Amino acid sequence: MRRSVLAMGCFVLIGLIAYLRIAGSAQSPPERWSAVAPGVFRTGGFPAGYAIVEGGTALLIDAPNAAKDWHSLGVQKLDWIALTSYHRDSCAVADAFARDRISVFAPKGAHEWLSPDGVKKYWQESLPLRSSRTAYQVLPAGIEGVDYILENGKRFQWRGWDIEVVESPGHARAQVSLLARKGKGGPLLAFVGGAFAVTGKLWAPYTTDWDHWTDAGLGPAAKSLRLLADKNPDILCPAYGPVVSKNARAALFQTAEAVEEVGFLKSFERFTKNRLGNAPQYRFLKKEQAESNGSKPWSQVSEHLYLTGNTYVLVSRDNSCLMFDPWDKRSADQFAKLQAEKKLGPLEVVMFSHAHYDHYDGIYHLPDRDKLEVWALDLVTIPVAQPYLLRAPFLDARPVRFDKMPKDGDTLVWREYRFRFHHLPGQTEYTMGVEAAIDGKRYFFTADNFFHQDMFSGSGGWMGLNRSFPPLYAHSAKKVLEAAPDWVLAEHGGPFEFSAEDFRRRVEWGKAAAKAADALCMSGDHQHDWNPHRIRVEPLLQPAKPGTTVKAKLVVQNVLPKKLDYKMTLDGRGIVPDQSWDIDVAGKATAMREFSIRVPEKLSVGRHAFVIHSRKGAELDASDAFLVIEAHE
Repeated sequence: MRRSVLAMGCFVLIGLIAYLRIAGSAQSPPERWSAVAPGVFRTGGFPAGYAIVEGGTALLIDAPNAAKDWHSLGVQKLDWIALTSYHRDSCAVADAFARDRISVFAPKGAHEWLSPDGVKKYWQESLPLRSSRTAYQVLPAGIEGVDYILENGKRFQWRGWDIEVVESPGHARAQVSLLARKGKGGPLLAFVGGAFAVTGKLWAPYTTDWDHWTDAGLGPAAKSLRLLADKNPDILCPAYGPVVSKNARAALFQTAEAVEEVGFLKSFERFTKNRLGNAPQYRFLKKEQAESNGSKPWSQVSEHLYLTGNTYVLVSRDNSCLMFDPWDKRSADQFAKLQAEKKLGPLEVVMFSHAHYDHYDGIYHLPDRDKLEVWALDLVTIPVAQPYLLRAPFLDARPVRFDKMPKDGDTLVWREYRFRFHHLPGQTEYTMGVEAAIDGKRYFFTADNFFHQDMFSGSGGWMGLNRSFPPLYAHSAKKVLEAAPDWVLAEHGGPFEFSAEDFRRRVEWGKAAAKAADALCMSGDHQHDWNPHRIRVEPLLQPAKPGTTVKAKLVVQNVLPKKLDYKMTLDGRGIVPDQSWDIDVAGKATAMREFSIRVPEKLSVGRHAFVIHSRKGAELDASDAFLVIEAHE
């Protein structure tokens, strides 16, 4: 009996302890500091910040939300904070530290995305974005009082610690790592921010898309990883992954190799010539126009088809004209010259191949614009007609009205010509291909997707910001391969003869690039990780008068097979009330939630950005979601 009572008491005691642990865990903040090495601590949560502590004083590396709990380290003073980049999640409480007159150091060059003037300029110029040079994860408002002194090779001596700055761009344009060692015999710690996450993986790899068609960010990212490996650190301290305390050098080299493979596969030219070898030979149709901007005299592709730069003009039997892709005022001026020289009739129809301004902004300069019909695939019209609906590069702020918006597979007729329209994603999701028979040849207009292998790396490149991914290229290349046209009418002056072997290689290239990109992603699916828009607000920017109500839609896209549970918060920055949502998104599904914001009466005139913070448990989601209000009188 005594044993039974004792056993029962033990079970009760164990259960009580377990209950108290669970209850205490539920009530206590999840963001606690844990020891990494003697005197070095890491925040909980995601992303992580780090602290070096000596004698009741600390310095911080990065300033995520969890870093505001620095007092729990048992120190009385913060000497300074070093930011490894300008990304808002790692700078979340840097402004509070700066206002408390604690020194905040940042990478040289980061003022462009951290200073009040730089951040204001960023939000003004990025919506709509008329170039592809962009940054990601930028704060909604800049920080006063930051010193941009962290540059390559700079050293700090701090309470027995030797700290070296290593420039390591890639994950961000302005980014550093800090190498720190106490004394001569201590371990060398590398605080790498977002330069490294997990062996062979990058967190938010879309941040390496510094432009829309090259490896401009992947190249520096790989170089940075190799440079850090050459420093032979003992312990890696990343912001977006666990601490690596074994084989740190090998982990950096392995990740560099994975990054280099994706960078290599950003180029179809490298793939077909260097990886496969024996690249097929096929000729340009009008090489004198290759890479031109429409300023050269017209080239005659065939009896009724002319080209300068991006712009094609098709002439009917009765001398009426149809134009593909007018670019800037040059197109209007050049068409007037062609019209006069060839005694052509009026321009009747204009088509846009895709949603990049250098393929449609000439419409604003064409005479008798109201008499012209404007045609484009229905998907292409979305960002062109509503330039503030979505975040995308190369948009013009002026909306365009469309007369005909065919769907994928539709056919439209103009004069004696029949045009079959295709959704042809590649360089951007918002791209169309058009098949037509002209002068006895079968043509396929392919926009900026496919260039001759000796031009622009052989393709228009892929970029998450463009909603552009390798499988889309493979899908579109297969469409062209199956159509087997005589000539491919690529843009930027590069039409070329169709080669079946070349397009078979383009399908294979898309598959190979997708496999390499998947391998580099934390989730294993690049169409999830490489997509900054997977959580977004529509419309992205809205004009509003103070005192009015703005309505918008939160869109959450999940391409993964598993369900995702999000906790989302709209950070009102004290200007508007914060709002929070719990959103569950089934696998391979999209969820939407409408919401509204009342614009404060005293909101200043100008642009105000409000960020959507999204978390899956303790981890911050890597999407780049925000809403912008353009306040006016």
